[in-house]
Amino acid sequence: MKKIEWLLAVSLIIIGLACLTISGATMWGNGSIKYYVTTLMQVCFWTCLPGMIIGILYVIILVGRRKNNNH
Repeated sequence: MKKIEWLLAVSLIIIGLACLTISGATMWGNGSIKYYVTTLMQVCFWTCLPGMIIGILYVIILVGRRKNNNH
């Protein structure tokens, strides 16, 4: 992908997370900045956690395959 395509994809992800966080903070909270940041951190954590687990498993599988191919 070109740099502009990456920029567009990242900006759409950031805009989506901001909209999700704002709606959650206004629906369940009192609308303060502290509650917004707390909600944003929770959304980012639960969004990134599965990706990190899948990435770690992918790296483990790649290292295992390389070791098997070298012997």
